[in-house]
Amino acid sequence: MATTTASAMEPVHPDPPVVDTQAAATTQASSPAVGEVTHTVVSGDTVGKLAQRYDSTISAIIAANGLNAQALIIVGEVLTIPQGQAAVSAATTATSTATGIERETTSASRSAPRSEAPPANTSGNAVLDIAYRYIGTPYVWGGSTPAGFDCSGFTQYVYAQAGISIPRSSAAQRNAGTQVSASQAQPGDLVWWPGHVGIYVGDGQYIAAFSPGNPLSVRDIYKANPTFIRVG
Repeated sequence: MATTTASAMEPVHPDPPVVDTQAAATTQASSPAVGEVTHTVVSGDTVGKLAQRYDSTISAIIAANGLNAQALIIVGEVLTIPQGQAAVSAATTATSTATGIERETTSASRSAPRSEAPPANTSGNAVLDIAYRYIGTPYVWGGSTPAGFDCSGFTQYVYAQAGISIPRSSAAQRNAGTQVSASQAQPGDLVWWPGHVGIYVGDGQYIAAFSPGNPLSVRDIYKANPTFIRVG
């Protein structure tokens, strides 16, 4: 449940009134900005779920709270959740900063030894923001539109909306990018098994179209040995 910090009430003073400037300054510093709420993390929360609940975006929440690339959050942690225009501004700032860092890193790496680390998933948060819009969509075998998805139709559609082209079948999506380890997996990566594919959310969960009668949803990764694939 979102919580906001209430403004402290000024004490009543005899005439002439005396303003407690120190208390006022403390109250102002602790109050969230307009267009923001605070949320105390509970078990089962993910950044994607909070973005959907509070009409925010994953990028904005990550930027507002200085989260790492995996968007890991801890039970009991208090997060600032930008909403509306505040979310747009936070996400835009985060994108500009990330672009600047990427350019600086690219320039520096031209003369540096080649690294074996996989490329960062710079589009992962945008992919998840799109994916969460379709929670509850029915499963349709062969479906690849918001009227109904199968697993690979869903992943292909979401990536296309983010400006990234991947193959249609789950078998072909296995080779759509760079395989990364579970410890390197980031939100927005593909999660793949033979015959099934979804999009990694973080915290051991993924979003996917599962089977007839089971609407598109976020679930724990319950199958052993998934393959994580970084696309884009």
